[in-house]
Amino acid sequence: MRHQEDEVVTYVEREGGGARWFLLGALVGAGLGLLFAPQSGERTRKELKKGARRIRREAEDRFGDVVEEVSHRGRRVKARVEDWAEDVAEEVREGRRTIEATATSARDELERRLADARARRRAALLIDDEEEYEDDEDEELEEEEELEEEEEDGEDLDEDEDDERGAV
Repeated sequence: MRHQEDEVVTYVEREGGGARWFLLGALVGAGLGLLFAPQSGERTRKELKKGARRIRREAEDRFGDVVEEVSHRGRRVKARVEDWAEDVAEEVREGRRTIEATATSARDELERRLADARARRRAALLIDDEEEYEDDEDEELEEEEELEEEEEDGEDLDEDEDDERGAV
């Protein structure tokens, strides 16, 4: 297999495009046409003036048309931009209303959850208080029962002692 190198070729234009040469050629041609024209100089000047006036009128007409077209398109673009801006403004207003509604809904939900949590906490505290109260009552009852048992045991002992004394 043989290795071939790709060659890169770069072209550089040193002068402007062909439009400049075209215009230069048109001017040279017009000048030569005037020199070799079969008419007299005075008649040629009149025709040049007449042609210049005609070109000026056409240029003014075309300029007027261009101005009118640009104005018309400008008005259309302005109307479209205004419509677009109004649409965007309405979407922003709608978005703001949606965000406010969502925020209000979220706030209401959080407030409801907070109230539920507070109610559960209060209920838990009440239950704890009741359990403590019940525990306290249970302890008191147990203490009372123990005292009663001790008293009964004490009475039994007293009776046993009396029985023993009486037997002796």
